[in-house]
Amino acid sequence: MMRLVGLAVAVLWSGSVMAASLEPKAVTMEGNTLKAQFDLSHLGQDCGLRVRFGDGGEQKIRVGRDVNERDFSVEHVYQGNGGFILEVEGKTIKKGLGTVFGCQGDVYRKAICIGK
Repeated sequence: MMRLVGLAVAVLWSGSVMAASLEPKAVTMEGNTLKAQFDLSHLGQDCGLRVRFGDGGEQKIRVGRDVNERDFSVEHVYQGNGGFILEVEGKTIKKGLGTVFGCQGDVYRKAICIGK
């Protein structure tokens, strides 16, 4: 009996240590417009996501509340040329009784080059 309990604890512990990916399933550029498409259904819960576009713009999303976790996208129009870093990270978002904790997963970063 003691061996089974130890095995169950080890399986639960190892599953919680492994981080899920917050990587978009696709990132596309058309002119100065970036579109990032997501499927975060593998996270299995409502959670908060912050998308930073590298030019000061950002969007906070309550996955599972404001958008369908299986298929949603964000768009951003860059006003000038240059190099930017797209960053996606879990973030607690407070909104009355609809507060959600940050999505658990590795921060995603991608370099974006506009007009060069």
